[in-house]
Amino acid sequence: MKVSKPPSGLVSGHAVGPSATKSASAKGFADKLAKASAGDKARAAAAPRPAARAGGTAGVADIASELKAGKITPQAALHRVVERIVTRQVGKKGPAALREKLAATLRQTLEDDPLLAAKVRTLEGL
Repeated sequence: MKVSKPPSGLVSGHAVGPSATKSASAKGFADKLAKASAGDKARAAAAPRPAARAGGTAGVADIASELKAGKITPQAALHRVVERIVTRQVGKKGPAALREKLAATLRQTLEDDPLLAAKVRTLEGL
């Protein structure tokens, strides 16, 4: 059975449709949303930057440019990249055992992972 509203638009003597109160609360909601967005922008501006950007380093671009210029071998470039990753993750003063284990794991992953191993082989072709 289908129930429909009366043809006059009234349900139990009350008008059906948006009211002035709903419009006012919608405006208040929009104001709250704008304030929240402004707060998010302020928090994002104050958030710490990744080490590569904060320190002014170019990630591994310097290593790549030396490799392309023929100043270093592909293996030396990989060694430098691994050492840079270890330093960023553990720190310069991190425990030596942890640094060595992380470096060994990264090197092993470069050899074992088919996609990474293919990337290493393309480096050797430069």
